[in-house]
Amino acid sequence: MIILGFYQSHDACAALYDDYRCLASVALERVTRIKTDGYRFPSEAVAECLASAGLTPGDIGAVCYPRMRYPADDIQNGFHRFGGLFGAHKVDPIAHLRSGRAKDLAEVVDVSAFAARHGWPAGAETFFYNHHKAHALATLAHMPADEVLLYTADGGGDDVFYSARLLKDGQLTDLFGGEADTLARTVPQRPGDSLGKLYAYVTEALGFRSLRHEGKVLGLAAFGKPVHAERMTALYQVSDDGQIHCAMPRWRVRMLVNSLAKKCSREDMAASVQQTLENVILAALAKLLRRAPVRHLGLSGGVFANVKLTQRIAERFDLDEIFVYPAMSDQGEADGGVLEFLLKRDGLASWLGHREKLGNVYRGRDYTGDVDRVFAAGGAVKRPAADPIDEAATIIAAGGIVGTYLGRMEYGPRALGARSIIAAATDRSINDWLNKRLDRTDFMPFAPVVRAEKAKDLFLLPDELAYTANFMTVTCDVKPEWREKIPACVHVDGTARPQLIHREQNPVYYDVLAAYEQKTGIPALINTSFNVHEEPIINKPEEALRALKEGRVDHLLSENAVWSLG
Repeated sequence: MIILGFYQSHDACAALYDDYRCLASVALERVTRIKTDGYRFPSEAVAECLASAGLTPGDIGAVCYPRMRYPADDIQNGFHRFGGLFGAHKVDPIAHLRSGRAKDLAEVVDVSAFAARHGWPAGAETFFYNHHKAHALATLAHMPADEVLLYTADGGGDDVFYSARLLKDGQLTDLFGGEADTLARTVPQRPGDSLGKLYAYVTEALGFRSLRHEGKVLGLAAFGKPVHAERMTALYQVSDDGQIHCAMPRWRVRMLVNSLAKKCSREDMAASVQQTLENVILAALAKLLRRAPVRHLGLSGGVFANVKLTQRIAERFDLDEIFVYPAMSDQGEADGGVLEFLLKRDGLASWLGHREKLGNVYRGRDYTGDVDRVFAAGGAVKRPAADPIDEAATIIAAGGIVGTYLGRMEYGPRALGARSIIAAATDRSINDWLNKRLDRTDFMPFAPVVRAEKAKDLFLLPDELAYTANFMTVTCDVKPEWREKIPACVHVDGTARPQLIHREQNPVYYDVLAAYEQKTGIPALINTSFNVHEEPIINKPEEALRALKEGRVDHLLSENAVWSLG
């Protein structure tokens, strides 16, 4: 069965599956070229997924809908006047379930009209998925262990901000934040409880944009002192069952943040919110792991885009595995929604049998057949070297900047070699001049990429983080003897955010690393996303060519050649 999942808030996205096999997953922003595009049906992302799979809307057998606010035009007659009419005439359908006016969201959302509008069959199955359960199941699908604690935390979804679930003895149990909490008439979690919102408030107080620039705050935190961390941490209490609560409503939290931010430097405020986040999440996990003492921890939700937090979790707890879902933000919701549908359809035992470790996240449309034609037609010239791998390594060793265009685009917020900019990590000044070329104002250093078998030569990366580090979802300490050898990758606190790469994941990318090490003795390169400031990571070959012409990169690397301007 062909199953479509979509998500239509910020970070809107679509995912297409053939039962348990993912055919494509695409964030709307990558197609429209509008950063964090959303708050509408992601029609362009759906079209991209279908084109990638060679399918049409008529092939769709089931559609997985988010349980969120819908435009009034998509709501059945009789439900417009109740359940919360928001800006842009949107209705919250969950309110009708809580009130008892509806027993199923299909009674509220006009799914027949929705299907007709978007072209899939009227008889396609309809499923409304739970926001935090989607986060959790997308993580569990790639953790084959028998006992797993799943923990999610974000700015909010379906009026829930945290969830915990336990897989044990073949049963998946909601500890909190599950369906009972979502549909409770008095929701037990409140917006003020959300550390994701706290971090967003600080992001805005420091002059950045929330839901976009939290990574800048994280980078800035290493330069400051947590002068307000004690004050902010005191706002939150962790109950014995591991739930986080705040005594203040969110508007008072926001007022306090704005007040505190005026009393210290940006660096100190950033350090304060980062310390608060770590303090409270670690306290919550400590109680959860006492309640459910398992060895495998799965994490998702936008809070876990915070790579330093994941490092702190590994330092605090003795675990065999910590895995952060690579699309931990709401870009992963569509995939999780499909997986939630499959769980309901097939039952837990069958669903668990389809789990497997995640090999890669190259899930965009494959433009490989067009790349060389587009580059050549646009005025780029193949370099004459017989071996593009050796040529790319030679260029990088000489100080050149190479943009990769290798196969299908990555899914999730990280560039992982398919759409990356790679360069030598030996020049400390590259952080300034390459960021200038890319119109960026980042406070984090570039991330290093290293072949998996070389990682422990450079980094103090514990075994429990090796899997998640394939997807650049954690920081770790750089060994002292390497900090001066790869300074472009090392933050002021001595940490780095590495990507570990295995050859089967991306042979060209891996082989360039090997060739570069053979020439220089340095096993790491910088890997930063192939985009300029405030634009999404590139998708089509035309976008890579434009970056070459604008001087963002010196060369392009495709599967078959290195390209330059003539």
